Amino acid sequence: MTTKKWAKAAIISGISLALIINLALAVPGVFAGQPTDDVKAIIDEVMGILHNPAYQAPAQKPNRLRLIEQSALRRLDYPEIAKRCLEGTWNTLSQAQRTEFIRMFTGLLQASYADKLDDFAKSRVSYEGETQKGDAAEVRILVLRANDKIPVKFQLLKKSQGWMIYDLIIEDVSLVANLRTEFGRVIKASSYAGLVKCLQMKLAANISELKYCPPAPEPAPKSRSKKGS
Repeated sequence: MTTKKWAKAAIISGISLALIINLALAVPGVFAGQPTDDVKAIIDEVMGILHNPAYQAPAQKPNRLRLIEQSALRRLDYPEIAKRCLEGTWNTLSQAQRTEFIRMFTGLLQASYADKLDDFAKSRVSYEGETQKGDAAEVRILVLRANDKIPVKFQLLKKSQGWMIYDLIIEDVSLVANLRTEFGRVIKASSYAGLVKCLQMKLAANISELKYCPPAPEPAPKSRSKKGS
């Protein structure tokens, strides 16, 4: 699989969220204002953890992941991502259901990047500028890998705690749009309760992919009318 095909496949499965929190050391590029500062801050913080000799031993992996998850919580707007991924279904949920879904959704995304940190740490990042419009912003970067450059766009909203990431777009493929499609497929094939059961099963097995949970129903074969009927 080529690097570009790998990147697109990763975002569909949710693994690409790892790009948000552990991209790599920055290289010179176009630098902008506060949104870029906040994105760069989380990347630098996580990279400091990944390259800290104290956390390199296999036995330190749980501690390293815990620290990275704490860093991610300061810049990843999990509630906003979850809301956008459920689309209209979100409005039908009670506050308790929303809280529970955000908890499971956060666990799903954390499982998706847990085993990818070392791989993404080998990349580098070039900051390519930003665009602001009111309380929304987009930060553009290039992920520099061996023989490839992957364009990534961070979508952010300005909130009380600063600029928070609610989506990323890799090679024009949106993480939120793909998860929305996948969640919608599961809900259509069963129900919202079916999606919750699906997430519970995947979290118990530490698997982030929803592909087989449950499979979309096959269309019923069309009956052929008899001649002369």
